[in-house]
Amino acid sequence: MRSVKEQKRPARKAAPRRSASGSARGAKTTRRSSTVAPGRRRAKTGKSFGRRGQRPPSRLSRAFEAIREGRLPKSLVGVASAGFVGAAALYGLAVGGHITAAGAYVADQASASVAWVGFGVDEVTVAGRERTTRADVLAALQVEQGQVIFSVDLESARENLLRLDWIADATVTRILPDRVHVELVERRPFAVWQRGGRLAVIDAQGRPITEDGVEGYGHLPLVVGHGAAREAEGFTQVVAAWPELQARVRAYVRVGDRRWNLRLENGVDVLLPEVGVSEALAELVAIDESQRVLARDIDAIDVRLPDRFTVRLSPDAAARRDAVTQEWGRSSQEDDT
Repeated sequence: MRSVKEQKRPARKAAPRRSASGSARGAKTTRRSSTVAPGRRRAKTGKSFGRRGQRPPSRLSRAFEAIREGRLPKSLVGVASAGFVGAAALYGLAVGGHITAAGAYVADQASASVAWVGFGVDEVTVAGRERTTRADVLAALQVEQGQVIFSVDLESARENLLRLDWIADATVTRILPDRVHVELVERRPFAVWQRGGRLAVIDAQGRPITEDGVEGYGHLPLVVGHGAAREAEGFTQVVAAWPELQARVRAYVRVGDRRWNLRLENGVDVLLPEVGVSEALAELVAIDESQRVLARDIDAIDVRLPDRFTVRLSPDAAARRDAVTQEWGRSSQEDDT
């Protein structure tokens, strides 16, 4: 066999290496120029996905489009059917009272839980009570033992208290965790008012307080007649200037809602004028001190005129006077004969 000699190709000269900057020594480098301003991104080309005008239609849009075309989507039919069935079920529960009962049950359970942790009414304290009974106060409050303290209607309780006879003002306070406190301001009885055969205890402003238990207020002044309750305070203060006379007064009688009479303890009536009452009372006291006229057997004394007074005798005194007059008449006739 012939030997094949391997012929060596002549070696090529290696290309010169570039420096780290990417160019060979002494070679000139060229840079591409850009038309995009510094700091701005190059606009993408050939991509249209995500543009607002070309978004795919939503489910709601597709549903409306189907309705316009006369087609009802299955999803819409399902939702409408479920809504109709749910509404019918809720209506049935409401008409049958089940929702109300469930709400009441939940509320009761919540109230019981709140009371169990210590916020139930355990005590009711009352201050300022003298003539109002405790039972009346508790009935007006409408509070029960163990009731949740937050459920106590303070304004309603106060209004109920003000409807009681003796209460002029009231304050109801919730004191946590378990106490309701009541502050009362009671009316002060001033006199007993008689009108039309009925008796009532009144305050100083003439407002009726109560018609119950009037017999227990016999120590108060008795005022009689229309308008007597309204004018009683001012007139009794005038009479109080003469304590000895006031102590003998049994009733203050209003006449025609214009003037006053005094009914004394011995049954004598003192007729007073419409004006100048103080002057008339001063004259009456002076006459009684000098002549003891109020202790005599008379029915009334009239001091309405400023320059004189008139006395009306009692029937017995009038009969005795007539008998004496007749006796004087017979005696004078005998003397003439």
